[in-house]
Amino acid sequence: MSHRMWFRLTDVLPLAEHAMACFEHRTTGVEVGLDVSHGPALIWTGSALMDLLSSNGVPTWHREDASMHIAEAYTWRNTTGAYGTAHTDGYHTAYLPLTNPDGSTGFVMNVLRGSRDSGYSWLAVDIDPTDARLIGPTRVHALPCRHGLVPTDTAWTPAEVTCRHVDDRPYPALIADGYTSDSGDLLARFDTTTIARMTADLEQIHTNPDRDSDPIPGEYPHLRLSGDVLTVLQEHDNPHLKGGTVRATDYLTPDQDGRYPLGAYLWPWRHADQPTTTADQPHPDTTGPAPAASAHRNDTPRTELTPDA
Repeated sequence: MSHRMWFRLTDVLPLAEHAMACFEHRTTGVEVGLDVSHGPALIWTGSALMDLLSSNGVPTWHREDASMHIAEAYTWRNTTGAYGTAHTDGYHTAYLPLTNPDGSTGFVMNVLRGSRDSGYSWLAVDIDPTDARLIGPTRVHALPCRHGLVPTDTAWTPAEVTCRHVDDRPYPALIADGYTSDSGDLLARFDTTTIARMTADLEQIHTNPDRDSDPIPGEYPHLRLSGDVLTVLQEHDNPHLKGGTVRATDYLTPDQDGRYPLGAYLWPWRHADQPTTTADQPHPDTTGPAPAASAHRNDTPRTELTPDA
């Protein structure tokens, strides 16, 4: 039985480009016994805590703190503390080639590059132990919206939720009963009426004429509802352009119940009667999103998940 992992395209594409740009590639233990040509690839490594993708390019791509550049899947955590990862006993790594046997650019790499400007912000990767540690091209899907937030039998409960992305204003939603994001945030779905009100409220914030209290670029998102498509836009300060630049980050469509998964796994939704936490506040000296609400995504040691050498 396959397990679907969800990554952000903006996390995975740079890793794939790194692998493609390198002249040398690390030979990993996962390749043993696979009938594939050695070349650019992404390596999936999983545990009970998280699923990661990394580049096999040499030299290895490191961050300023010497940790590896990796893409972490966005998944749920339930009330028992278990995470929705693809890891199973005896199956915790697999190989995703980016080129064809003749060295030409493969289907997956073309999908990643083609999705960059097409509004496809999520990358779904299906992991199945029957695939013998080889992730084939039919297991990779670029999608504009993520509707599979939690297991299908999950109950949804009405609640008032808020977060700093909506100026800590309360909005009615349905939240997943017994599940949060892996960072500990509520997973919420909103009806069209609430989305329209949220859109209007944010527009009012952005058009504030008071120079002393108007938002800085990137402090709040822009929402645009056209037909049944909700576009989420993020503003970035640009000293060379008046007013900065605005980039679409998500194109959301309603699910079968007519609800939008706005900010699911990305915004720190909390109950509206909960006080604002430190993690909800903008990070000092930045206009981007606040850090995740728990240490799981940002601070969990990665040593146990180092790709096979």
